[in-house]
Formats: sequence, structure tokens, C-alpha cells
Amino acid sequence: MKLAEQSQVKSISSLTTVDIAMIGILLAAGSVLRIFCPPFFGITPNFTIGMYCLAICLIRPRFMEVLGIGLVAAMVCHLTTKSIIPYLNFVSEPAGAIAAYLMTMIPFNLSVRKYTFKPAVVTFAGTITSGLVYITLVKILVLFSGAGANPAFTALLTVVLVTAVANMILSQLVYQPISLVLGRNL
Repeated sequence: MKLAEQSQVKSISSLTTVDIAMIGILLAAGSVLRIFCPPFFGITPNFTIGMYCLAICLIRPRFMEVLGIGLVAAMVCHLTTKSIIPYLNFVSEPAGAIAAYLMTMIPFNLSVRKYTFKPAVVTFAGTITSGLVYITLVKILVLFSGAGANPAFTALLTVVLVTAVANMILSQLVYQPISLVLGRNL
């Protein structure tokens, strides 16, 4: 095999089998939590977002792989959604994944001794981005449909904030044990 062909094969297969399995396990765990978790004040957080943000923190995939994670997460969310317009997840989830990816690229240190809080920050940013993209798209669609002002957007923003906090806490709690098992740190 020529050197150019070898580098092309390497660039296509940068995720290991363990990485792909970890992504699948985390997305499955997020969807199971989403389905079976009782609502908090009437809000059921989308834990799938937290889990793909955590996967991005742990695995550190490349940009195109992040888009793939976002699209797979959108498919999972589409199957477990309580969203108003579930197809918007195919835009909002890749946007959230990209935000998480970009946050992992920023060199900042939020640690106490060897315990990092970066997964919480990355997950919060990814969840907020996903939620705001979703709300913005819903708002645009409502405007184009000729419907009047709707107070539901304030409620949607509340859902996004509650979900962001829930995902932030969950990913922070789960990050340390998983990173120790995998031998990876941010």
C-alpha cells in the first residue's frame, strides 16, 4: 500500500472500536435515562445531549467524527423525543456536538488537585447550544407559519436551562469513573 493510501486509511479510521463502543454505550444510557427519568418540575431533561458531550470529552474525536456523533445522537433523540418538532434535532444535536468539541479545544483548566470540572462546562455549553438552536428554529418556523407570539418560548428556554444543569451534573459525576477505567483525562 502506498504512503498516501495508508494515510487516507488512517484518517478514515481514527476512532477505535473502544471509542465507538463507548459512544454507543453513552448514547444508549442517555436515551434510557431520558425515557425512564421522572420529570423535574414537569421537565424531562434530554440526557442524550449530556452523554454525547461526555463522549466528546473522553474520546476527543476529530471534527467530522463529532458531526457523526451529533447525527447519531439526533437519530437517538428522534426515537425518544417529546419535542414539538423532532426533526429539528438533526440540526440542534450536531450544533451541540460542535459546541462541545470547540469547548474541548479551548485550553482552560478548572481543576481542584487532579479533579477536573471541564466536563461540566463542556456539557453545559453543548446543551445550551443544542437547546438554543432548537428554540431558534422553532421560533423561525412559527413566524413563517403565521402564528402570533407564543409564550411557549419562555417555557422552552426553561427546559433548556434545566436540562443543561441536569446534564452538567450527570456528566461531571460520570466523567471521573469512566476516565479512570479508560485511562483518559481532559
